[in-house]
Amino acid sequence: MEKKMGRPTDYTDQKGKEICMMVESGMTLTSICNLPDMPHISTIYDWQDSHPDFAERYSHARARQADTLASRVIDEAMNSHDAPIGRLRMDALKWYASKLAPKKYGDKVEVEQTGSQNFKISFAVPERDTRDSLKELSAPVSRLADAPIEAEIVDSE
Repeated sequence: MEKKMGRPTDYTDQKGKEICMMVESGMTLTSICNLPDMPHISTIYDWQDSHPDFAERYSHARARQADTLASRVIDEAMNSHDAPIGRLRMDALKWYASKLAPKKYGDKVEVEQTGSQNFKISFAVPERDTRDSLKELSAPVSRLADAPIEAEIVDSE
């Protein structure tokens, strides 16, 4: 039997597992596809569309890749002998990890509100007699702005 030349295009479970292991180890998909005997990147995307088990395994591998990259940040910080290059590498790893797992490594702060509060706002309008009220309507500034405002927080729990 002759050995096929070129990139593989037929999905095999073994090839899928191999790709996912490399992703988990921190390799980018483009670097994996540049290796000999690896499929083209578009083939891997096609496999994800046509093989749900591979798509799920690949998604799980990407989540683990974020953890791998985050731990590499620490390694880079401890082992870099050139501060500017080390900082550049750390920033790139942190950025990529934050994109892979934004809830875990992203900068976005999420505010979650539990419970509820009801607010009661009441206005007290000063009383007027009817003769002066006609004069006030023609005045440029209303006394309503001078009315006291009361606010009360009512806890509904």
